[in-house]
Amino acid sequence: MQYQAAKVAPPFVELDEGSYLLQMLYEAGPVKSSPMGGREALDWVDIHAYLSLTVDDVEGWEANLLRRMSQAYAAGLSEGTSPFSIAPVDRGQSLRLPP
Repeated sequence: MQYQAAKVAPPFVELDEGSYLLQMLYEAGPVKSSPMGGREALDWVDIHAYLSLTVDDVEGWEANLLRRMSQAYAAGLSEGTSPFSIAPVDRGQSLRLPP
């Protein structure tokens, strides 16, 4: 929102490889609605349902990475609601995905 208010394009991470995983995450829906309101990461059931209907062959590490990407996405959405949060691009260190 700060970038939009300043009318500056937000910095995005350039992907050399693996962009298909990001595309798969967005096709599956990076997060889902939480029963208590808000958003939460996709469960294994959600990922399995998406993959079984769309992808012929997927390796375990790819499914695991999709889950971790969804967790990071959900964490970023939650963190983004705090005015005291520092944007990942401004932290000066590499991000670590939740285990």
